[in-house]
Amino acid sequence: MLTNPVDDLALLTSQADAAYFTFRPRPDQNDRYDQQAGFVNSKATGVSWLIGGNGAGTTECAIHKVARFVMETPPPRADTPFWLISDTYEQVMDALWKEKLYGHGHVPHSEIDWDRVSWYKPNQNWPFRVPLLPWPNRPNKNWVLEFKSYEQGRQRLQARSIGGFCFSEQFPYELLTEVLRGCREYNFPGSKFCEFTPIDPSLSAPIEEMIENDTLPNGWEVFRANTECAVEAGHVSREWFDEFYGMIPEEMLLTRLIGAFASYEGAIYQNFNPHIHLVGDDKINHPPGVWYRRAIDWGAGPSNAFVCLWAYRNGAGQWHVYNEYWSTDQNKTVFDHLESIESEEEWPDDSVMHGTTWADPSGLDSIRIAQRFGFQMSGAANSVLEGIDYVRNCLKVVPGIGEPLLFIHRENCPHLSREMRTYRWLQGSVKGMNPRDARPEPLKKDDHAVDALRYLLFSEAHMDGIVPKTTKRVGHSRNYGVRLSRNSDRMISPRDPNTVSSISQRGRDSRGMSRFSGSE
Repeated sequence: MLTNPVDDLALLTSQADAAYFTFRPRPDQNDRYDQQAGFVNSKATGVSWLIGGNGAGTTECAIHKVARFVMETPPPRADTPFWLISDTYEQVMDALWKEKLYGHGHVPHSEIDWDRVSWYKPNQNWPFRVPLLPWPNRPNKNWVLEFKSYEQGRQRLQARSIGGFCFSEQFPYELLTEVLRGCREYNFPGSKFCEFTPIDPSLSAPIEEMIENDTLPNGWEVFRANTECAVEAGHVSREWFDEFYGMIPEEMLLTRLIGAFASYEGAIYQNFNPHIHLVGDDKINHPPGVWYRRAIDWGAGPSNAFVCLWAYRNGAGQWHVYNEYWSTDQNKTVFDHLESIESEEEWPDDSVMHGTTWADPSGLDSIRIAQRFGFQMSGAANSVLEGIDYVRNCLKVVPGIGEPLLFIHRENCPHLSREMRTYRWLQGSVKGMNPRDARPEPLKKDDHAVDALRYLLFSEAHMDGIVPKTTKRVGHSRNYGVRLSRNSDRMISPRDPNTVSSISQRGRDSRGMSRFSGSE
């Protein structure tokens, strides 16, 4: 962006120590998972990922890549936005801007249009947006660096047209979809990238699965960064390295060192193997003579998903979960969710192969609503520990047939696939005056799909007598009913014409017509 040779020399001299002119990524050592140069120089048409250890230089590389992009790519219009996104405003402004972009000089200070900077806290050098000067021979066309945070939420990150983005630190994967939409107008090569250390498995599960299954979208590239290589290059001190990594538990060492994907400490389904249990249409092909079931976990709100799973069981007792409904729309009622489930797939009332829908028994009112409108629905067996053990048993490879009793459709069930990896036990506390052991119960977080799976598998086994009936399901009977109250013998059941609405008695006239087409 410099034009006059005399001025260029003066500026280069005054800014000789700035990172824009001095930063050099480490040469790639692929065998050691260190690829700084590959990442910085990548002109990928899709998203570039730099996944590395703590202190491996992932953030410094990403910020330098931002600076090189805006300094070397002609802006298409006035104030073309480039977004820098991290977990909080404080993080993005202090670490990405104040420390690195400005402090280390990745963006030359002479290229900033200081009069138009929008400040959040000017005394702390924290801006909302930093416009750069127009490019030579492109009057009124310039880049502007805009700082965003994950805590703004999905709606605030539904991008207008932007020229590129940089995610720093782990982020909810759905935010990438919203931000990526904003790049559709220009889609510059090398303009979209992310860097992080994968400490939280629930956040890194989507990219991990794509890497493992070789299903990265076209144009996406993944690079690594190794903290030990950073020590050898003099980028971090050996004293810090020895002290920090001396504190890291063995199970997290490779994650903190080279960005290896972490597993949850205390993972419940440790024998879940994506290469065995996640399959496609070639395996889940709906052969004749199988029994179909559904399962529901009631939910409402952003952190409390409403989930329905569809599955069938073959004659060998193998379950095939082939579809999921997953919604966090807090504006939807139970009625709305049930209508969406009905429209997803025909579930014939008169088919002997299509049985009950097992549901979280704590939602008695929701079960009543469903039964009132014609759903075959039953409160599920809800012995948590026994249910978990039964699901674990289904994950085991059965001698003789060489396959497990549970398969999950890889593409159709993304949330269930993720939760199978991240579902974990509640941890104990080793801090304070009274440390406690962990209680034998799962952590109630991001668990709605695995709960629905447990309801389905364990309830069917419980009903069929496959597992010991040590748990009493209060108010349930073999005719798929649910008791109206603990002190009442009256049951409502989809098989009882006195308690089923006229809508359910009519059923469907044709495929695709919902039983909810009328109301009372």
